Amino acid sequence: MIISHKYRFIFLKTTKTAGTSIEISLSRYCGESDIITPISQRDEKIRQTLGKSPQNYQLGTKNFYNHISAKEIKALIGDEIWGSYYKFCFDRNPWDKVISLYYFAVKNHKKESFNQFLERGKYKGAFNFPVYTINDIPVVDYIGKYESLQSDLKAVCDKVAIPFDGWLPKAKGNFRKNRQPYTTQYNESQKEMIQHYFKKEIDLLNYKY
Repeated sequence: MIISHKYRFIFLKTTKTAGTSIEISLSRYCGESDIITPISQRDEKIRQTLGKSPQNYQLGTKNFYNHISAKEIKALIGDEIWGSYYKFCFDRNPWDKVISLYYFAVKNHKKESFNQFLERGKYKGAFNFPVYTINDIPVVDYIGKYESLQSDLKAVCDKVAIPFDGWLPKAKGNFRKNRQPYTTQYNESQKEMIQHYFKKEIDLLNYKY
């Protein structure tokens, strides 16, 4: 998560949407007073090569953190900043997102199959709707799509006058070994399970299987 006072934007970080890559790239443009939350040690090493690291994320007894929700951010920064800064995030086709989460979360696929992962309800960890909504109402100015990441991020940067050069690191991108289309990896009941649970995201962003 980033709050940039320099460029007057708030980047809300969602799950399995290249959020870490976006955050590392945008960190390059942050000023000294901007808020940058910590990421994994492995990914911080990438950011450190750019001369950037987590900063200003502690606020008294409360902290800004990686996947903090819009509701929590608003409570911490107050109505004036929340209302005047450009707020954006990204989301992704839920069926593809859940596959990505499985390969990220499960290291030994012989011990836990995709079906077992779904049966345990672990797919719910990819539900991003609460991050960018308050009382089920979207409260960000823009929701980009993972499927059009480069062009959507460029549009955001143009909006807030960031001189974005198109560079994104390959953070957390090596976990998924099976690159077959997600449509080949679901049976009908599994497909419907995801459709039901992610209905709010699907309806809002017009995703199709």
